[in-house]
Amino acid sequence: MLQQSVRLTENWKLLFDFDHRYDSAAEALGAGEWQEAQVPGCWDVLTDNKLSDGAVWYKLSFEAPAGWQGQRTAFDFEGVNYFCELWLNGQRIGEHEGGWSGFRIEPGKALNVGGTNELVLRVYKQGDKYPLRQCLAGFLPDVGVIFGGIWKPVQLGMVPEGELADVFVQTPPGTEAVTVSYRLEGVSSEGAWTIHAVLHAPDGSISTEVTLPVSVAAGNIGAVEIPAGANIKLWSPESPDLYKLALTLERNGQAVDHYEHRFGMKHWSIAGEQLLLNGQRIHLRGILHWGWYGDLVAPIPDREAIRTELLRLKDGGFNMVKHCLYVPVRDYFELADELGFVIWQELPMWLPEVNEEFKARAFSQYEAIIKEIRSYTSIGVWTLGCELNHEADAEFLKDLYEQAKRLTGGAIIRDNSGSGECYGGLLKEYADFYDYHFYTDVHFYPDLLSRFASPWREKKPWVFGEFCDYDEFRPLAQVIEQKGERPWWLKSDPTVNPVARDARWQYHRQDEKLALLPLPFTEEELTANARESAYVYRKSVLEQVRAYPHINGYTLTSIQDSGLASSAVFDDFGEWKQPPERFRQINGATMITVTWDARRNWINGGDRLTTWDPNNYAPGEAVRPHLAVSHYGADSIRAATLRWKWTIDGQAANEGAREVEGLQVGDFKEVAVAEWTFPETRIPIQVLLQVELESEGRIVATNSWPIWVLPKSARSENEFAAIAVDDANGMFHSWASQHPGIRAWSESGENNTDHVQVLLTTRWTEKMERFVEAGGKALYIERGYGPLAVKRAPFWRESLQLFHKHAIMNDFPHQDHTSMLLFGLATDLVLDRLKLGEHKPIMDRLDARIFELDRYMIEERIGEGARIATTLRLEGGLGSQPDGLERNPAAVCLLDSILNYLLSMNE
Repeated sequence: MLQQSVRLTENWKLLFDFDHRYDSAAEALGAGEWQEAQVPGCWDVLTDNKLSDGAVWYKLSFEAPAGWQGQRTAFDFEGVNYFCELWLNGQRIGEHEGGWSGFRIEPGKALNVGGTNELVLRVYKQGDKYPLRQCLAGFLPDVGVIFGGIWKPVQLGMVPEGELADVFVQTPPGTEAVTVSYRLEGVSSEGAWTIHAVLHAPDGSISTEVTLPVSVAAGNIGAVEIPAGANIKLWSPESPDLYKLALTLERNGQAVDHYEHRFGMKHWSIAGEQLLLNGQRIHLRGILHWGWYGDLVAPIPDREAIRTELLRLKDGGFNMVKHCLYVPVRDYFELADELGFVIWQELPMWLPEVNEEFKARAFSQYEAIIKEIRSYTSIGVWTLGCELNHEADAEFLKDLYEQAKRLTGGAIIRDNSGSGECYGGLLKEYADFYDYHFYTDVHFYPDLLSRFASPWREKKPWVFGEFCDYDEFRPLAQVIEQKGERPWWLKSDPTVNPVARDARWQYHRQDEKLALLPLPFTEEELTANARESAYVYRKSVLEQVRAYPHINGYTLTSIQDSGLASSAVFDDFGEWKQPPERFRQINGATMITVTWDARRNWINGGDRLTTWDPNNYAPGEAVRPHLAVSHYGADSIRAATLRWKWTIDGQAANEGAREVEGLQVGDFKEVAVAEWTFPETRIPIQVLLQVELESEGRIVATNSWPIWVLPKSARSENEFAAIAVDDANGMFHSWASQHPGIRAWSESGENNTDHVQVLLTTRWTEKMERFVEAGGKALYIERGYGPLAVKRAPFWRESLQLFHKHAIMNDFPHQDHTSMLLFGLATDLVLDRLKLGEHKPIMDRLDARIFELDRYMIEERIGEGARIATTLRLEGGLGSQPDGLERNPAAVCLLDSILNYLLSMNE
């Protein structure tokens, strides 16, 4: 490291030269538009033009100490993005390409020792001159903007006569020693060279102090092994004990260079499908981090901000951060080491345009990045790119994987986060673990999990590299009020906010578009709806995932709302959207989850799996939730008690307990079946199943599940006789067969509709139109091939479900958010609002990304009659939804509410 170094962080100035007016440093220095600049920092905070890639000139006047006379000196830049040229006192002293790692420039005789110096840089970020997809810009250009400038600290000092470079601290398993590899820089063959090593234990005491001889043979690459002493303390998220290593390079007993590093004793390994830390199973509960810090633009939070961020994540049960397609500042790694967070480090290759020039950049820049950060204890997993398609060829990824393996000492690495099989890339993988990015509705997860976990696959651990996003509604007025103005990432000018160029995300137009919509909901109501719906969704998904013990963890998308997404666990101010203790129930080391009985049926001469809805039941029906515990963490649980309680309106209706003997780390086991029979009721009631696990007087985990008991409406024979069913696709067949009085609609003849008041149909004909025009009522299920225009869109993700004050919704117990009541009704089809005629909304879909409003259910007046039209799936049938109306209790309840309304119109 540099000796007697000085930090060059004050008195910098910059000059914007987006029009390329200046060809040389001398010309730029003559300009009059220089302004104050922050270093470390980025120029993007000083201009609204975030699209231009440069040039931007930086200058600094400084004094060089007279005591450096005759010494070799150097500038150490920790990071400049992306390309820079440097001049000192009018002489060009070097250039550098690559924004994620540091570099050194030696000025030689250009430095005026003992006098004033002027340093000038011309900097370009990725853009026109250095194309984004060819220059490892990562994902930040998609999240907001790629930043430019001197974004990390700069130092100037003397280069020692011998230097410890590329130091790599490793803690191999079973050796009870620390292995340190290094490269000696600048040493001569003269004299006796040694390394004096002092290893401090976590309590500060000296574990080892030893002086070791150093060979200065050709190459100057070496390694030393330092005994770790007795009573070694291992590093883990639960016990992040850190040792401190101090190395002094000596020549003839005199100190020449010094290196210090804090680290933990740990070892990652894989055993079949299990990921192990220090030989023990670990479950990674991670958050996706794109390096987004809106107010800073560049990912340069200060140390206290990082500490606050990590502690907030820990409060919510997280033990891992995935730095996705960017490399954080050193403080982040150091604090992760200290606070017990695992880091998944993903290197910045995203949608690359791969050619030979790009490959050369990747090999060179990846080597520099890896060497710079590989000694940090917290890094447990590496990926070399994300969602790579066919552009990245097999030879390139193989060579990149092998380079990373060599540089990291055999770390756990994957070539392509998300997998080639899912993103049109290589089916041949260079990977130590499986990693998928599933973004889908709740009811499609079981099939995805089962198919991608097929037993014929090679045995490897599975960790989701990203998944389970849920776009929420941003309280924009609150954001603007608290920030004092509209933040740049929510502005519509694409020069200020480059994300505004992409029509897929329109957060910048939220208030503009909402003002044009007929919405009877306040910002507060929409925000509350979205936050509760997001929790319900994530709870369901995480509980499903924890039931697969070979899935060793996940990465939730994402940490903080941005101009690209509102799906984060933190809002625009870095605050939890959910109470962290509530989130920890579904994201903790120990988690109680629920599984359900499997069912089959004999259909058309053979057994078939029967899907059903475990969230909704009829009165008097038996319920059998299988309570299971997934346990990770530092220690096994020797004995515990699992208690459960069924409550109605806060009053206990049934309860039970079971003693639990022995939960080993990594166990997932069923503990009890909380069987009960629901009470009879004439109105819908919500029953809450509350469960807790207690061990040694401490509550280890809690969870709860709301379940609906939904009675069927009692109808007279006359009411059933007033209903006709057109069952062209069989949707209503089983339900109607339970009520013999219901008529069958016929398209032939004109008099067979006598006394029919309500028609249920999945198609629409001219006769049905005439029936309603004459005063009849109808429920029409639109499936995309009828008279109403539709769109395809996900139900649970990217949207809010809105419930209007209408007699049907007033009768249906929806609670103003998307709950598991709607599990069997969720659809991927909506009525295109702008192509509908006059109608009254009953249930809507508000797109949370582009703020378009469409309908799930409407009421139309046709002549003297009325039609209720909906795209909701009364028959279920998508993914793990119940198969058929008769197995879909919430659908029957909704159908009853619709019938109650339609029949009442004739009274």
